[in-house]
Formats: sequence, C-alpha cells, structure tokens
Amino acid sequence: MPEIPEANGEVQTIELVNEKTGEEETYLVHDVVEIEGETYYVLQAEVDEDRVLILRREGESLVTLDDEEHDRVVEQLEEFEEDDEVDEDGGPER
Repeated sequence: MPEIPEANGEVQTIELVNEKTGEEETYLVHDVVEIEGETYYVLQAEVDEDRVLILRREGESLVTLDDEEHDRVVEQLEEFEEDDEVDEDGGPER
C-alpha cells in the first residue's frame, strides 16, 4: 500500500496495473484527502498528464469509485480548492 505523501516536497509515485492491458503504469500522487471518513488518492498518470484518477483506499488496496461517489468526491475537492483561495486576510484571493 502506498504511503501518504511526505510534506518535504518529495514526489510520491504509485505503480498500478492497468486492468485492460495488464501493464504497470506509474502515477504521481497529487493529494491524499479524507472525506466522510474515507481516504482518497488523487493521482496523475506519469506518461499522460491529462489522465487523473481518484481512488479510495480500502484496506491495503486502492479501488475505483462508482459515478455517484466520484461526483461527490470531486465536488468536495473543488470546495477544498475554493477554501485554499482565501488569502491570509480572510478575503478572496485576487
């Protein structure tokens, strides 16, 4: 099981097996967040920067999300991002 990314700025990667091709693919760990008691990994494919996955940690595995869970998690991540856009004065970032 992958470890949560270190705060020291090191890039963490995860090797996943593509279920369709059986080949290993490397993903960069962009974020690990806890939402509603579940841990989610936001991953970006190393060879295709446009390919981003959100997977849920289940025991020692990472599992795909159904459409409803995916939409809920994306909505929450967007709210987190909006919260990060508030500057130190408490007002919106310009």
